[in-house]
Amino acid sequence: MTFGENLKSFGISGTRVFGDSITAGFNASRADLTWPALFAGALDGFPIRNHAIPGTVLQGSRFADGKPRSNNGVSRYVQSLLDQPRRDAILILYGYNDARYTAAPETMNVGGFVRDYSRILKALIAGGHHERIAIGSPPYIPDAGFSIGSAGFTGQTRDGFEAYVEAVKNLAQRFSIFYAPVYERMKALGDGTLASPDITHPNDAGHRMIFEAFRDAERQ
Repeated sequence: MTFGENLKSFGISGTRVFGDSITAGFNASRADLTWPALFAGALDGFPIRNHAIPGTVLQGSRFADGKPRSNNGVSRYVQSLLDQPRRDAILILYGYNDARYTAAPETMNVGGFVRDYSRILKALIAGGHHERIAIGSPPYIPDAGFSIGSAGFTGQTRDGFEAYVEAVKNLAQRFSIFYAPVYERMKALGDGTLASPDITHPNDAGHRMIFEAFRDAERQ
């Protein structure tokens, strides 16, 4: 049973999404073409409660300046996802910026990402949301994207980025939740095919691909 089919069988009161600028809808040509809007439209999942903040990372690890990134996911998930009991679908798309950041490898790394993501998932499951959670692998970044970004967000390798993809898949398996193979589906269409002109955010077709990956997500 896919995630979409599972949600229809359990019923939902809305759609909550959690992530960074891609989940906020950057570079979709219209608001109704962002991946969260496409998902809600297909699953009768309105209202959308969008808790994405551009530029954030999931983990609360220290950056090169010795401080965690502001508005990181682990610091705000309780308020965003557990503020009150609801039967919302919870879709998490994090890891893109975590994977791109290279300036503090001793603190900002896959280990910290897994540690803090595990904390979030444990809390969501303990809160009774197990059947309505799906997590997606970080969206595909074109090769050219590794040299584009603000201070600290350049210089990653393909292998380094894909370590975060594998980490999300392993987390889905560990917690037996639905996994959306966002990276894998985007990569299969070719480098840059789903990127907008700024390279680091998806175009309309990319947003649709992310939506489809979540709709068709399977339990691991």
